Amino acid sequence: MTNVQKFKEFFGFGPAEDFVAEDEYYGSQDRTRTEGRYERSYGYADRHYEPSVVTVRLNSYQEARQLGEPFRDGDAVVFDMTAMDTADARRIVDFAAGLVFGARGTMEKVARKTFAIIPEGADITLAELERAARR
Repeated sequence: MTNVQKFKEFFGFGPAEDFVAEDEYYGSQDRTRTEGRYERSYGYADRHYEPSVVTVRLNSYQEARQLGEPFRDGDAVVFDMTAMDTADARRIVDFAAGLVFGARGTMEKVARKTFAIIPEGADITLAELERAARR
């Protein structure tokens, strides 16, 4: 066997005689096949969860956690930054953009210095977000 063949087998680009199937290796872990790759299933898709809309009024960047925790739990978050200076508000928007990117969600501008972050798969209208922003 040449070094190139060994390299290919090591990185999974070629056949391997001593290959152990993932299902045998991981045993009892629940795994699903998606688009040619295996992903670990944690059962989140099995739960039916209707996300709620949480409204947060931020005064400084130190309060960014109030925005991240409900979004991480699967809720849409409307955050009002009208009491903040522009520099901190930009930092919050950057933080929210990172959350949205990591969770494959979306971000919408609701009003001046008021935005909403919506988790993937949530069926929430812009009217609902605007109503939550007025609370």
